[in-house]
Amino acid sequence: MIMTEIEQEYDRIKALFAEVDEKQLQLVEGAILEAARLRVELDRLHEIVKVSGLIKVDAQNPTRQKVLPVSKELPKVRAGYTNIIFKLARILGASVGDEDLGLDEYI
Repeated sequence: MIMTEIEQEYDRIKALFAEVDEKQLQLVEGAILEAARLRVELDRLHEIVKVSGLIKVDAQNPTRQKVLPVSKELPKVRAGYTNIIFKLARILGASVGDEDLGLDEYI
């Protein structure tokens, strides 16, 4: 299941590079795959957040709070994904809208 999601995201991103020179495409192939992996990981982290939230609050004493691990991991993965996507967008040399980059859910 995860591999299928990664493959679909990889194909989506790679399709944006249809007009790019073959040598440039070969150069960024690994970055495209990593962006696809990170996007799927972000989606999974957001599913966890929907269930658990980012912070656990003690029902007896709301001032007692515990930051959940997902709240620390989410910004790291988001930053990595955003970094790769913006580098890929620069290679395209065109103004690519956020909806094409897949960032609209994470920013």
